[in-house]
Amino acid sequence: MISSAIRPSFGFSNEHNPSSIQGAAKLCIEVGEFHVAITISNVSGDLISIFDLYASKQKIDVAFLQSVLASEKLGDFQFSDVVLIHNQNEMALVPSSLYKKDLDTVLIDTIHGDQLEYSISVDDVHQWEMHNVFATSSELLELVLDKYPQARQVQYMTACLRGIFRTLTEDINQWIKLYVLPSCINLVVLKGEQLQIAKSFYFETPEDIIYHLLNVVDKYGLTTSEAVVDVSGLLDSSSATWKELNKFFLNISFEKSPSFSVDNAINANLPSYYFTPFLLIPRCV
Repeated sequence: MISSAIRPSFGFSNEHNPSSIQGAAKLCIEVGEFHVAITISNVSGDLISIFDLYASKQKIDVAFLQSVLASEKLGDFQFSDVVLIHNQNEMALVPSSLYKKDLDTVLIDTIHGDQLEYSISVDDVHQWEMHNVFATSSELLELVLDKYPQARQVQYMTACLRGIFRTLTEDINQWIKLYVLPSCINLVVLKGEQLQIAKSFYFETPEDIIYHLLNVVDKYGLTTSEAVVDVSGLLDSSSATWKELNKFFLNISFEKSPSFSVDNAINANLPSYYFTPFLLIPRCV
């Protein structure tokens, strides 16, 4: 049983698990710096059976993840696919034309240092002609592989970029996608249909979110009056942060409800955009 200290912050479950999930389920284990998200879906990821978010005030370690993976809920399924989602900032996007595999370690060490033992993986984000090089803690990876030997890895930003490529149909000159997660935000910026940046930023105060957004706008030559900003994740519409963002950006809105099939939400009062950054992932990995 999971101790009360790390019970889910919020989530939902479908009490009547469809036969399409039983026997052919996908398990996504998303590990961020300060959160773990567990999603159980059908193989295509468009029918969600269980979602739980576990937030922590401390960095996620082996003991925390081990407790989450001990959940009795996971024992009710046979998983045909298990995906470990790396959602931390130890990643670097490299144009595919410049990518060289023998430079992976040098690239990660140069950007993030070499203080921790890690395992390097690479995603081919061919939709954007990019390679995503990322580093996962060796301890966390070994823990997941011990329990699920069939597990594979995908970096969170890879899934985001794949999802954006599939769904962004409008011709927008300046576009910012903001995902608000526990203690971090993920930003994707397009200008003239060209990818400018896809990166995670940690924050401690609401003001940090505004700072990072305005800094990106300035750095990539956007304007707050023209940029279209889509927001999803853990941001309340009545919060001071949301009100401040609306003062700076004229075209800002919460992301519209995605086409997911869910039922029996534990937190039925939460808006659908709270779940979007997590529930998009099973469809894009």
